[in-house]
Amino acid sequence: MKIKDLPPKQGLGGVRFRYPGDGQLYYWASQWQKGVWARKNLNSEQIFPLFCDDLKDALEWEVVQ
Repeated sequence: MKIKDLPPKQGLGGVRFRYPGDGQLYYWASQWQKGVWARKNLNSEQIFPLFCDDLKDALEWEVVQ
């Protein structure tokens, strides 16, 4: 399943996904127009910037349960 396939009203905070840039798993924390702020561990305070050309590209990222 891809992020675009999630229910329309579902928030993205805490959604676990695979970032195609490095193949690692992350949890969605927030976003801006050029990428996503993500955590490797849901309970961690450390966040990582994951870049994309357009935020719409992130809709194609794979959701991991």
